[in-house]
Amino acid sequence: MWLAGVLFLPLALAVTPSIITIYTCPIHSARPDHSSLPTIPTPTPLAQITFDASTSLASLKSYTPPTGAYTPSHLLRVGLYDPATSEWKGVVASAASFANEYQKKLILHVDETGDVYHVGLATSGRSKTSLNGDSKGKGTGVKMEEIDIEVVERTQASQPALNKPIVLNSEGRLEGKEPEKTFLQKYWWVLALFLLVQFVSAGGDSK
Repeated sequence: MWLAGVLFLPLALAVTPSIITIYTCPIHSARPDHSSLPTIPTPTPLAQITFDASTSLASLKSYTPPTGAYTPSHLLRVGLYDPATSEWKGVVASAASFANEYQKKLILHVDETGDVYHVGLATSGRSKTSLNGDSKGKGTGVKMEEIDIEVVERTQASQPALNKPIVLNSEGRLEGKEPEKTFLQKYWWVLALFLLVQFVSAGGDSK
């Protein structure tokens, strides 16, 4: 029995891919009755992404484009949403970014522990061939393979070497080859002496 437990221990310790839900929500807008109080829209799922923290691999599981009477300039939040704290971790994009003529890319920013701490969105123009429609011949659908997923791992920035002791040689100078002086640094005194002689000679001639 204990041997079977030992054999299945690596399987139990294996990291199970997690499902990350990306939400979208329009920025607060005025009420239809033009009152000063803004409406508070409810965040809706935009995409579900399968993410394996052990390999930093991610794939799209589902995608539902935003729906509503949005103008192209209407702003929407895109990112992670915590309903307990109402905290967003993402970006603000225009509704035009979700138009069918744009290729979308969801960017997952991952920290050193494998946790997603920020979500980004990038778009690019699609080719005319892909704009002809999906596999059913419709030009308004969005295929899941047209949503790219990118994982960006956070790297540790280099730290400056502070309080590093200065090592001097037996002559009290820094170790290593000193930088070579320029011609002016070497012979500045000659130039200064020449100018002084010229100044004194000009003063004597004026008398």
